[in-house]
Amino acid sequence: MSMLEEAIIKFENIVEKNGLTTNPVNVKMRPLKPSEAIGKPIRDDYPILKGKEVLIEADFKGAKGQAFTDEPSDFEGTIQDIINFNLDTNRNRAVVVATINAVLRYLNKTKGTIHCKDEEPELCAKEMAYRLTHRWSENLTIGMVGLQPAIAAALIEKLSPGNVQIADLDENNIGRDFNGVTIVDGSKYTKKVVANNFLALVTGSTIVNNTIDTIIETSKKNNKNRIVIFFGTTIAGIDSLMNLRRLCFNSH
Repeated sequence: MSMLEEAIIKFENIVEKNGLTTNPVNVKMRPLKPSEAIGKPIRDDYPILKGKEVLIEADFKGAKGQAFTDEPSDFEGTIQDIINFNLDTNRNRAVVVATINAVLRYLNKTKGTIHCKDEEPELCAKEMAYRLTHRWSENLTIGMVGLQPAIAAALIEKLSPGNVQIADLDENNIGRDFNGVTIVDGSKYTKKVVANNFLALVTGSTIVNNTIDTIIETSKKNNKNRIVIFFGTTIAGIDSLMNLRRLCFNSH
């Protein structure tokens, strides 16, 4: 059973206990424009600004939940519809994840489900680099899965290029020199990037693109001391349900 399937079972139990499953509650979803999702950040190389990913937003009784995906869509239905969704596409997984985020936010069972904006991504990146090196020293080796440019730049500056590896699925990023680090193909080398470093810093979008289980299995298989930390708003609800490690300093 995948992590998302396990999370949905826990989610279903929660909504049943709160009497939400059988109520005719609608979950409205729409793709956000880049300006709505991330505002006007200092950098211009975020995936959402390049059109590689879209942030979708679920609204449940005024509580918002978001998820990044490369297969955006609109959806309106009940929570039971969401629970019964087939999880065979990025589109469906994104709808489920965004809804879990919104409903758990409504129930005050998770937080940080709305993406940071404007200068906040840069502030988050600086805080991320500080926290990780303060906790594990500046000799820390990090494998980043999913390029988040501000965080990557801050880590490389703090640790040096030799201490950071980056895997990404965007073909325009693969082979690119990013501040002294060559980005590798995530479809081929994610396992190696996770296994070769003390800490894996992983985008929460992996719960949507269905690679999260492989990443966690790789971490456990290669060394019990390997640490996996997720970042971003997408995985907020799953983090709360599954007791994962997540850092997301400026989300709302």
